[in-house]
Amino acid sequence: MHLNTAPPFGGASALQPLRIWIVGKLDVVLPLEHYGAQVHALDNLQSLYRELAIVPCDIVLIDVAYAEDSLAVTLEHLRRREDLGIVLLVDGENPQAISHGLWAGADICLSQRTDPDLLAAKLYSLRRRLPGEPAQVQEANRAVEPANSGWALESDGWDLRAPSNQVLALTEAERAFLQLVFSNPTETVARESLIAVLTDQPWNFDPHRIEVLVHRLRNRVKSGTQCTLPIRAIRGAGYRLTL
Repeated sequence: MHLNTAPPFGGASALQPLRIWIVGKLDVVLPLEHYGAQVHALDNLQSLYRELAIVPCDIVLIDVAYAEDSLAVTLEHLRRREDLGIVLLVDGENPQAISHGLWAGADICLSQRTDPDLLAAKLYSLRRRLPGEPAQVQEANRAVEPANSGWALESDGWDLRAPSNQVLALTEAERAFLQLVFSNPTETVARESLIAVLTDQPWNFDPHRIEVLVHRLRNRVKSGTQCTLPIRAIRGAGYRLTL
Protein backbone atom coordinates (compact mmCIF):
# COMPACT_ATOMS: atom_id res chain seq x y z
CA MET A 1 0.00 0.00 0.00
CA HIS A 2 2.80 2.41 0.89
CA LEU A 3 4.50 1.92 -2.47
CA ASN A 4 1.49 3.33 -4.31
CA THR A 5 0.65 6.35 -2.17
CA ALA A 6 2.48 9.65 -1.74
CA PRO A 7 4.00 10.43 1.68
CA PRO A 8 1.38 12.43 3.61
CA PHE A 9 3.62 14.97 5.36
CA GLY A 10 7.22 15.04 4.26
CA GLY A 11 6.46 14.85 0.55
CA ALA A 12 8.00 12.72 -2.15
CA SER A 13 11.44 14.32 -1.64
CA ALA A 14 11.55 14.29 2.16
CA LEU A 15 14.48 11.87 2.27
CA GLN A 16 16.23 13.10 -0.86
CA PRO A 17 19.19 12.83 -1.42
CA LEU A 18 19.83 10.38 1.43
CA ARG A 19 21.59 7.07 0.84
CA ILE A 20 20.14 4.45 3.20
CA TRP A 21 21.45 0.92 3.47
CA ILE A 22 20.08 -2.06 5.32
CA VAL A 23 21.72 -5.23 6.54
CA GLY A 24 18.59 -7.29 6.08
CA LYS A 25 15.68 -7.49 3.66
CA LEU A 26 15.35 -4.88 0.93
CA ASP A 27 11.57 -4.80 1.19
CA VAL A 28 11.88 -3.15 4.61
CA VAL A 29 13.45 -0.02 3.12
CA LEU A 30 12.02 -0.18 -0.38
CA PRO A 31 9.06 2.09 0.56
CA LEU A 32 11.63 4.79 1.42
CA GLU A 33 12.32 5.24 -2.30
CA HIS A 34 8.91 6.91 -2.45
CA TYR A 35 10.33 9.60 -0.19
CA GLY A 36 13.30 10.16 -2.52
CA ALA A 37 15.87 8.02 -0.67
CA GLN A 38 18.40 5.78 -2.40
CA VAL A 39 18.23 2.35 -0.77
CA HIS A 40 20.40 -0.75 -0.92
CA ALA A 41 20.37 -4.11 0.88
CA LEU A 42 23.37 -6.10 2.11
CA ASP A 43 23.45 -9.70 3.26
CA ASN A 44 25.75 -9.35 6.25
CA LEU A 45 27.95 -7.00 8.26
CA GLN A 46 31.13 -7.89 6.40
CA SER A 47 29.52 -6.74 3.16
CA LEU A 48 28.53 -3.51 4.92
CA TYR A 49 32.10 -2.86 6.08
CA ARG A 50 33.44 -3.39 2.56
CA GLU A 51 30.87 -1.06 1.01
CA LEU A 52 31.47 1.70 3.55
CA ALA A 53 35.17 1.66 2.71
CA ILE A 54 34.32 2.56 -0.89
CA VAL A 55 30.94 4.32 -1.02
CA PRO A 56 29.67 6.52 1.83
CA CYS A 57 26.08 6.41 3.01
CA ASP A 58 24.03 8.45 5.47
CA ILE A 59 22.09 5.92 7.54
CA VAL A 60 22.54 2.21 8.13
CA LEU A 61 19.71 -0.03 9.33
CA ILE A 62 20.74 -3.34 10.88
CA ASP A 63 18.23 -6.10 11.41
CA VAL A 64 19.66 -7.85 14.46
CA ALA A 65 18.63 -11.17 12.92
CA TYR A 66 21.39 -10.57 10.32
CA ALA A 67 24.03 -9.40 12.82
CA GLU A 68 26.24 -12.44 13.21
CA ASP A 69 28.87 -10.54 15.21
CA SER A 70 28.64 -9.14 18.71
CA LEU A 71 26.20 -6.24 18.62
CA ALA A 72 28.34 -4.08 20.89
CA VAL A 73 31.46 -4.62 18.74
CA THR A 74 29.51 -3.82 15.56
CA LEU A 75 28.11 -0.58 16.92
CA GLU A 76 31.45 0.48 18.36
CA HIS A 77 33.00 0.07 14.91
CA LEU A 78 30.25 1.98 13.11
CA ARG A 79 30.12 4.82 15.62
CA ARG A 80 33.65 5.81 14.64
CA ARG A 81 31.96 7.41 11.64
CA GLU A 82 30.49 10.54 13.18
CA ASP A 83 28.36 11.34 10.12
CA LEU A 84 26.70 7.90 9.95
CA GLY A 85 23.28 7.30 11.49
CA ILE A 86 22.74 3.84 13.02
CA VAL A 87 19.31 2.25 13.34
CA LEU A 88 18.64 -1.18 14.80
CA LEU A 89 15.60 -3.26 13.88
CA VAL A 90 14.75 -5.65 16.71
CA ASP A 91 12.11 -8.15 17.74
CA GLY A 92 9.21 -5.98 18.89
CA GLU A 93 7.86 -8.83 21.00
CA ASN A 94 10.91 -8.62 23.26
CA PRO A 95 10.39 -5.64 25.61
CA GLN A 96 14.10 -5.47 26.45
CA ALA A 97 15.37 -5.55 22.87
CA ILE A 98 14.82 -1.85 22.15
CA SER A 99 16.43 -0.60 25.37
CA HIS A 100 19.32 -3.04 24.90
CA GLY A 101 19.93 -1.69 21.37
CA LEU A 102 19.96 1.92 22.58
CA TRP A 103 22.32 1.13 25.44
CA ALA A 104 24.59 -0.66 22.94
CA GLY A 105 24.98 2.56 20.94
CA ALA A 106 22.27 2.76 18.26
CA ASP A 107 20.81 6.19 17.44
CA ILE A 108 17.36 4.68 17.00
CA CYS A 109 15.97 1.24 17.84
CA LEU A 110 12.69 0.11 16.25
CA SER A 111 10.62 -2.99 15.82
CA GLN A 112 11.29 -5.07 12.71
CA ARG A 113 7.60 -4.51 11.87
CA THR A 114 7.67 -0.71 12.09
CA ASP A 115 5.25 1.04 9.73
CA PRO A 116 7.14 2.49 6.70
CA ASP A 117 5.68 5.98 7.25
CA LEU A 118 6.92 6.01 10.83
CA LEU A 119 10.30 4.65 9.74
CA ALA A 120 10.65 7.44 7.16
CA ALA A 121 9.79 10.08 9.75
CA LYS A 122 12.31 8.66 12.23
CA LEU A 123 15.08 8.61 9.60
CA TYR A 124 14.25 12.18 8.53
CA SER A 125 14.55 13.30 12.14
CA LEU A 126 17.83 11.42 12.58
CA ARG A 127 19.43 12.95 9.48
CA ARG A 128 18.72 16.46 10.76
CA ARG A 129 20.97 15.72 13.75
CA LEU A 130 23.88 14.31 11.75
CA PRO A 131 26.84 16.56 10.86
CA GLY A 132 27.87 17.43 7.32
CA GLU A 133 26.13 17.18 3.98
CA PRO A 134 24.40 14.00 2.75
CA ALA A 135 26.70 11.52 1.02
CA GLN A 136 25.36 12.18 -2.48
CA VAL A 137 25.76 15.94 -2.02
CA GLN A 138 29.39 15.45 -0.96
CA GLU A 139 30.05 13.34 -4.06
CA ALA A 140 28.46 15.96 -6.31
CA ASN A 141 30.62 18.68 -4.75
CA ARG A 142 33.76 16.61 -5.31
CA ALA A 143 32.79 16.10 -8.94
CA VAL A 144 32.88 19.85 -9.64
CA GLU A 145 36.04 20.63 -7.69
CA PRO A 146 39.16 21.60 -9.63
CA ALA A 147 41.51 18.78 -10.54
CA ASN A 148 43.57 17.60 -7.59
CA SER A 149 47.07 18.84 -8.30
CA GLY A 150 49.77 20.37 -6.18
CA TRP A 151 49.61 17.80 -3.38
CA ALA A 152 52.93 17.19 -1.63
CA LEU A 153 54.43 15.69 1.49
CA GLU A 154 56.89 18.00 3.22
CA SER A 155 59.05 18.10 6.38
CA ASP A 156 60.14 14.50 5.88
CA GLY A 157 56.51 13.46 5.42
CA TRP A 158 55.14 15.06 8.57
CA ASP A 159 53.27 17.82 6.69
CA LEU A 160 50.75 17.52 3.85
CA ARG A 161 50.53 20.51 1.50
CA ALA A 162 47.22 20.80 -0.40
CA PRO A 163 46.50 22.58 -3.72
CA SER A 164 45.07 25.43 -1.64
CA ASN A 165 48.65 25.86 -0.34
CA GLN A 166 47.50 25.12 3.19
CA VAL A 167 49.55 22.69 5.25
CA LEU A 168 48.21 19.97 7.54
CA ALA A 169 50.37 18.35 10.22
CA LEU A 170 50.09 14.57 10.13
CA THR A 171 50.02 11.95 12.85
CA GLU A 172 52.54 9.11 12.78
CA ALA A 173 49.99 6.68 11.29
CA GLU A 174 48.79 9.22 8.69
CA ARG A 175 52.40 9.95 7.68
CA ALA A 176 53.19 6.25 7.22
CA PHE A 177 50.02 5.69 5.18
CA LEU A 178 50.50 8.70 2.89
CA GLN A 179 54.21 8.13 2.36
CA LEU A 180 53.51 4.66 1.00
CA VAL A 181 50.59 5.76 -1.17
CA PHE A 182 52.39 8.84 -2.52
CA SER A 183 55.46 6.76 -3.35
CA ASN A 184 53.30 4.56 -5.61
CA PRO A 185 51.26 7.19 -7.52
CA THR A 186 50.17 4.93 -10.39
CA GLU A 187 49.55 1.74 -8.41
CA THR A 188 47.06 0.36 -5.93
CA VAL A 189 48.81 -0.14 -2.62
CA ALA A 190 47.72 -3.45 -1.10
CA ARG A 191 46.17 -3.56 2.35
CA GLU A 192 48.90 -5.95 3.44
CA SER A 193 51.57 -3.39 2.52
CA LEU A 194 49.73 -0.67 4.41
CA ILE A 195 49.34 -2.85 7.48
CA ALA A 196 53.06 -3.61 7.38
CA VAL A 197 53.97 0.10 7.70
CA LEU A 198 51.34 0.78 10.35
CA THR A 199 52.31 -1.93 12.83
CA ASP A 200 55.12 -4.31 13.72
CA GLN A 201 52.54 -6.93 14.70
CA PRO A 202 50.43 -7.39 11.54
CA TRP A 203 48.92 -10.61 12.87
CA ASN A 204 47.18 -8.61 15.62
CA PHE A 205 46.12 -5.69 13.41
CA ASP A 206 42.41 -5.15 12.65
CA PRO A 207 42.19 -4.24 8.92
CA HIS A 208 39.15 -2.08 9.64
CA ARG A 209 41.51 0.37 11.38
CA ILE A 210 42.73 1.39 7.93
CA GLU A 211 39.19 2.39 6.95
CA VAL A 212 38.88 4.46 10.11
CA LEU A 213 42.29 6.07 9.50
CA VAL A 214 41.38 7.06 5.94
CA HIS A 215 37.92 8.29 6.94
CA ARG A 216 39.31 10.56 9.66
CA LEU A 217 42.17 11.75 7.47
CA ARG A 218 39.77 12.71 4.67
CA ASN A 219 37.67 14.70 7.12
CA ARG A 220 40.71 16.44 8.62
CA VAL A 221 42.09 17.33 5.20
CA LYS A 222 38.76 18.71 4.01
CA SER A 223 38.28 20.72 7.20
CA GLY A 224 41.85 21.99 7.36
CA THR A 225 42.59 22.71 3.69
CA GLN A 226 39.17 22.92 1.96
CA CYS A 227 40.43 20.30 -0.52
CA THR A 228 39.41 16.69 -1.05
CA LEU A 229 42.17 14.17 -0.41
CA PRO A 230 42.77 12.31 -3.71
CA ILE A 231 42.81 8.83 -2.21
CA ARG A 232 40.52 6.15 -3.65
CA ALA A 233 39.62 2.84 -2.02
CA ILE A 234 39.88 -0.07 -4.45
CA ARG A 235 37.44 -2.84 -3.60
CA GLY A 236 39.15 -5.93 -2.22
CA ALA A 237 42.63 -4.56 -2.97
CA GLY A 238 43.79 -1.41 -1.18
CA TYR A 239 44.13 2.33 -1.84
CA ARG A 240 45.33 4.41 -4.77
CA LEU A 241 46.43 8.00 -5.24
CA THR A 242 44.26 9.66 -7.92
CA LEU A 243 46.15 12.81 -8.91
